[in-house]
Amino acid sequence: MFERTSGTGKLIIGIDLGTETTQLSVSRDFAEPESVSVVPNKGIYLVPTVLCVRNDTRDWIVGEEAIRCRNRNAGVFVSELLKKVETGEMTDIFGTDYSGEALLERFIRKIYTAVHQSYLTDEITRVVVTVRNKTDAVVAAINNAFQSIGTDMNRVMVISYMESFMYYTISQKKELWVNDVSLFDFDEEGLKYYQLSIAKKGLPITITARGEDLSDDMDYGMLSDTVEGRLAGNFKNITDKLLYRQIVSTMYFTGVGFDGNWADGIIKSLCIGRRVFKGQNLYSKGAAYAGMIIGNEDYKDYLFLTDDQVRCTISIRMFKDNRIGEVRLVDAGMPWKRVKAKTVGIVDDTDEIFFTIFNAVRKETKHVVMNLKNLEQRENKTTRVSVGVKFIDRDTAVLTVKDLGFGEFFENTYRIWEKVIEL
Repeated sequence: MFERTSGTGKLIIGIDLGTETTQLSVSRDFAEPESVSVVPNKGIYLVPTVLCVRNDTRDWIVGEEAIRCRNRNAGVFVSELLKKVETGEMTDIFGTDYSGEALLERFIRKIYTAVHQSYLTDEITRVVVTVRNKTDAVVAAINNAFQSIGTDMNRVMVISYMESFMYYTISQKKELWVNDVSLFDFDEEGLKYYQLSIAKKGLPITITARGEDLSDDMDYGMLSDTVEGRLAGNFKNITDKLLYRQIVSTMYFTGVGFDGNWADGIIKSLCIGRRVFKGQNLYSKGAAYAGMIIGNEDYKDYLFLTDDQVRCTISIRMFKDNRIGEVRLVDAGMPWKRVKAKTVGIVDDTDEIFFTIFNAVRKETKHVVMNLKNLEQRENKTTRVSVGVKFIDRDTAVLTVKDLGFGEFFENTYRIWEKVIEL
């Protein structure tokens, strides 16, 4: 399936696992990632995300070969692998039921083995898979697939398309991300839009992303619209609205929906004062770049923030472990839905708790004082409290303090104080 290469090196594999097609990029020894052709010397890089089990040999085949098998009625054809993972749908193949996870494992095994065989003398140091929707079910299925293959799980990561776009962007020349960077993605699932803002003043350097699902405004079926210019006109209205008063340095266009020349005139008009690129390998290369960047000391001062990640660090000053110091409860970059921060300490001659909140995007620090009204009066350093933080949404936190008493000396009053803060 893949061309055999020679030499010894360390490989990072980026896999764009799409609902319809899959694409792979490889970086050797931290060089710029290159797309991997699925057919030697043909320059065909997109692998349909499908399987087929042959009637005669019961062999599992993938991609274009699987489609040819289906067209000959020579096997059992399976598509929508990621959807089957999400829904839990079972598929009967010659009397055996296969879960979506089992089918995805077969597909990943075939793709990964083919790459591995092409680079037999190289060490695969990291595999990064990028998907549009990084749900718990999909992440678990991908991880289980690589575990079943025997891959060191410390070398496997799953990221979203938005994250892949962020890592791709930051790996390009700095003049391409002087201002905001945008991406239009048009495929079988419709039009999606992502925009990055990069705050380079002060540390950390923050890359924040936002995304919009525009599939209701522009779906893949519109490509078959026979009215000349209707699709282009609709797309122009969308770009005009999104880019109004936006300072964008670079724009990317990806997805099979941009094949052909229907959008070329609009894209050309957007080149004025901007750099514009069109291609199909952004996500797979972005995944490979992520494999280079994550954990790399050269990027320790970079903070990548998607829509669902907290923008602030939250800490308190308290007496804990026989000393007074700052206790960090929340780090910027944590998914807000998973924040369940909690610590226990001793109140030191006060009925107030001071929270320090640092906004990593705006580089601003503010202090929040929480008054423990009606706190039981006890001897100094004999009041234990638990302090917790959870989030209502990305920018709204709930601070909670609970009285824990002090062992056998002072009973727990079960008093609870809460404060909602806008970040």
